[in-house]
Amino acid sequence: MSTTSTWQRYKGDGTLPPGAEIPKGAERGRYLADTELVTAVNTALAVEQPLLVTGQSGTGKTRLAWSIASELGLGNVLEFHTRSDHQAQDVLFSFDNLRRFYHATTNNPLAEDPRNYITYEPLGQAIKWTGDKPRLVLIDEIDKAPRDFPNDLLDEIDRMTFTVPETNDQFTATVRPVVVITSNSERQLPDPFLRRCVFHEILFPPAQRLQEILQERLGHLNVSSALGAAATKRFLELRDLSDLEKQPATGELIVWVKVLHQAGVDPAALESIALSQVPFQGAVIKTRHDRQVVAKAS
Repeated sequence: MSTTSTWQRYKGDGTLPPGAEIPKGAERGRYLADTELVTAVNTALAVEQPLLVTGQSGTGKTRLAWSIASELGLGNVLEFHTRSDHQAQDVLFSFDNLRRFYHATTNNPLAEDPRNYITYEPLGQAIKWTGDKPRLVLIDEIDKAPRDFPNDLLDEIDRMTFTVPETNDQFTATVRPVVVITSNSERQLPDPFLRRCVFHEILFPPAQRLQEILQERLGHLNVSSALGAAATKRFLELRDLSDLEKQPATGELIVWVKVLHQAGVDPAALESIALSQVPFQGAVIKTRHDRQVVAKAS
């Protein structure tokens, strides 16, 4: 039935619309989404709610946004990287009061028009957008924002309209943006916010999935399957060490395999060497404490 194709808008296999180009911000290799993640994305698209994606840093939360934009032909992702001092309005626009004041005191004619000092931020750009297809807005690491930010943000997303007080210009969305929100789960998000999102947690993938990801991301370098398998095995051993402050994630594995390949490391040697002696640990282990933990490993 056609219902299936209408519902299953996102496949999670890197398929692009006919004639579409890969967005310039996308990385090499298809994004391989599992069945539960594909379902979560399509649920969010169907009910027009933000998709909240949690998971460890380096598990592909940001790449997911680019994958959705690529498959649905939504152009480049509009990215907003959250800081601890952000307010919900900052996702819509910013106004450079200081620059305008400077221009006014120096009799610069630009100061006569306040529109010269407005910068439209990702959600504001998406609301102003008048194309046939929506834009995709990524709100990255929302758990870094002040506590009121998540609920205030969803109020703005629900309204899909905003006014710039300095000019009284009002904008209303003609097509509803797709919104992906990521969190590293550094702190608990408010319950009202969670109720208004579709939620999915990206879990760390098993060994076979890791090797598939390596093939997708590094296949253009002709990395051998033997090196990928050996590196994945040793990587999981490193990751399973007790007392690590920061477990390495998929992103670290990709970087590590890339440097192992470029250095010509022999897969058999990599498998047989003591864990404490595996090369290029700085690509995987990121704190002094964790380096000491690895140094004690057999």
